Amino acid sequence: MNKEHNLLSTWGLNHIKIEPAFTVLDVGCGGGKTIGKLAKQTVQGRVFGIDYSKDMVEYSKEENKKLVDEGRVMLIEGSVEKMRFPTNFFDLVTAIETYYFWSNLTKAFQEINRVLKQGGKILIVSEMIKDGKYEIENAETIAKAHVKLLSMQEIEIVLHSAGFINVRIFRKPCSPWNVIIAQKHKK
Repeated sequence: MNKEHNLLSTWGLNHIKIEPAFTVLDVGCGGGKTIGKLAKQTVQGRVFGIDYSKDMVEYSKEENKKLVDEGRVMLIEGSVEKMRFPTNFFDLVTAIETYYFWSNLTKAFQEINRVLKQGGKILIVSEMIKDGKYEIENAETIAKAHVKLLSMQEIEIVLHSAGFINVRIFRKPCSPWNVIIAQKHKK
């Protein structure tokens, strides 16, 4: 996954400004390549990763061993629907090629909203998307992976229902790649 998602994650991360002192969470951290990219940008902050797979957490720890040893990166096994992080903790939450594995998208977005600081943002980067073409051309892969694809508009509706504002959608021309950015209310 690290090799397959490298270009996609780089393209997606270019859509958001990441400050050096940010505290960032990568949901579905998988092989940990994005963790390393985020740590390069948050040299005064911290990066956390969460994944439901114990094997992926261990792999990500090995991939980012130096950063983990320095205390700049923390990786844990867990579910996006019920995280152990404090409320109003993260400046940014990223979710790259992962939303379609979540069992309850509304609950996951509500939980992400909870752990984000006021004005914090979520960045969702995905190649697998329901757009009338991708899901037909890739039906076999989608069935094997047991994923639930949604359209950009469906994801936007769920984000709004979970309390997010300022939802923006970006599509790479002639590609299924897409980015959704949403913000937690500033109170």
